[in-house]
Amino acid sequence: MSPSPKTPKALGYRFPAEWEPQEAIWFAWPVRESLWPGCFDAVRNQLAGLYVLAARFQPVRVLCAAPEQPRLRSMMAAHGDASAVELYDYQSDDVWIRDFGPLFLVNDQRSELGIADWRYNAWGNKFPNQSKDDAASAWMSRQLNIPCFASDQVLEGGAIESNGAGLLLTTEAVLLNPSRNGPTTLAEVEEKLIAGLGVEKVLWLGDGLAGDDTDGHIDNIARFFKADGILIADVADPADSNYAVLQENFRRLRNFRVIDGCAMDVVPLPLPDPITHDGEPLAASYLNYVVLNGAILVPTYGQPENDSQAIQILTSCFPGREVIGVDCREIIKEGGALHCMSQHQPALI
Repeated sequence: MSPSPKTPKALGYRFPAEWEPQEAIWFAWPVRESLWPGCFDAVRNQLAGLYVLAARFQPVRVLCAAPEQPRLRSMMAAHGDASAVELYDYQSDDVWIRDFGPLFLVNDQRSELGIADWRYNAWGNKFPNQSKDDAASAWMSRQLNIPCFASDQVLEGGAIESNGAGLLLTTEAVLLNPSRNGPTTLAEVEEKLIAGLGVEKVLWLGDGLAGDDTDGHIDNIARFFKADGILIADVADPADSNYAVLQENFRRLRNFRVIDGCAMDVVPLPLPDPITHDGEPLAASYLNYVVLNGAILVPTYGQPENDSQAIQILTSCFPGREVIGVDCREIIKEGGALHCMSQHQPALI
């Protein structure tokens, strides 16, 4: 079936890879202390430092309601030069802008951006406060004067990964979950993704990590690092709760091909040692890194040997970029890390 003439694909848009040049990186400032019990102030200080760190490499844009902006500016000033950080007067429900924020598309022929605005329902209505998050993409499209393609389908940005050359990577655990769009089939989901994001082919992994509130987002288990290369989460211990799932994902990866039929370059990236909070497993992963112009920001978990190994692997996969560890031991308590709380805006070249 050919796409509707008004879909992003039919109009010539594509979903770029994250290593392509970026105009900015977006974040959302937290104000709900109840979401960060016992670590709210520490996390906000960390995020202020994160914005300043990212601003060393490119412009940073933060959704932050006007009453909170003086506080944030003061906190950022304690970390360094925040002149490249721009604040936008919008109060989101939560910080996970990767999932509720806009999916930026590129039309290379027209040299213009588009925004794919899919619905957001807090990972299958797990959390009631979601309306401001769901409305954020449309608001941002108006602020930026970028064409917006609204969809009535639920899709989180952390559930999909693009190689910028026609391939989209995702998981069955999330996109076939009836909590998103009701009963559906793989073929139906693929048709919507291809038309709505301008891709050519969807590659499917199975389940995600144990303890993942999102049901299994791809950005914790597998990421493209080049058009024909995939980083994949790995554990060596057969007793690990993630072992069987990750072995199945490895099996599938061996059969993946790029558009021209060539095999993928697959690089294992070991997970940190298991981390729990209040007795429950957390989905801690080094795959939840952020790509910037000239840098990779990778979450670290206070495990010196594992953290160092992850930084070394990412350095080899992203030559020419500075790889910087960012302590996420407090942030991971709420189920996400650096990639989850950021959203990249591609540059037009």
